[in-house]
Amino acid sequence: MGATFPPKLAPALAGLAILLGANVCHADDAQELELAKNRFNAGQYEEAHQQFARLLTPTLPSCEKGQSGACRLTDPDLIERTRVLDAASLIALKRLALADAQIEIVLRQNPAYAPSPALFPQEVVDRFTEVRGRLREELDKLAEQQAHEALKRRLAEQQARDLQEKWITDLQRLAGQERRIEVNSRWIAMLPFGVGQYQNGDTRLGALFTASEVVLGASLVTSGVYAQSYANYDRKICTSVACNAGVESQFKTAALVNHISFGALFGVALAGIVQAQIAFVPERITTVPRAVPPRPKIAPTLSFDPRNVGVGIVGTF
Repeated sequence: MGATFPPKLAPALAGLAILLGANVCHADDAQELELAKNRFNAGQYEEAHQQFARLLTPTLPSCEKGQSGACRLTDPDLIERTRVLDAASLIALKRLALADAQIEIVLRQNPAYAPSPALFPQEVVDRFTEVRGRLREELDKLAEQQAHEALKRRLAEQQARDLQEKWITDLQRLAGQERRIEVNSRWIAMLPFGVGQYQNGDTRLGALFTASEVVLGASLVTSGVYAQSYANYDRKICTSVACNAGVESQFKTAALVNHISFGALFGVALAGIVQAQIAFVPERITTVPRAVPPRPKIAPTLSFDPRNVGVGIVGTF
């Protein structure tokens, strides 16, 4: 006849049953585990052990496909809980070697696991402590390895999120641009003041030709005004030969500057036209901004409708 836990532990075991059934898992898995727990909660530890062992048998079909009473669990969380309950049953039956085997499997798969003293008898808590002490070095390595793997997964997930965010940002940027093809004209490329360079997309060279031709044009106009003023100067005003000679000299200087400015302006303008024709670009692709919808914002929502109570998310634009 198997041993039993003291009656005062009944409330704790009932609480354990509630806790173990709290998470949402596969319906069939949860149902099969609940049937086995009923035996455990009733103190029928031999029958409970037999059912727990059956639920952990890897050769049986999964409970989603197999028949009730002849299937195995597939949910990792439920499997861990079943092993803990089986270990507790074996401890009650004084089969400590088999209990230790189940505890070792639980701790190797989850080194941080510890049974709650509020839900399990002190015997079970102590047994976990003893087994943990024997496996401490191995469990420490496993915990370190799992922490390292968890860190790698988090980094990989963060990298994936960053890449997705970059992809969305690039997609939104491209969606906000409209490509236009502009056909260039060789007639426009023959205009002075860097117009041909601007049409070809060479703004720096266009600015150089524009500035040069503006300066030379200003010099041409200014020197022409001075030369004309000296040419129309009333020589009778001068009372000496030196005065007339000075006016004549100023006229010649202004006329020379005017001629040089004209030649330079013509040469620079011609050079700009030739360069624009040589580097002529038949067409240019330009992008212009256009409005795109804003990115959706995800906001949590609460529903208090008795027919649909829950928490969800909603996208707003």
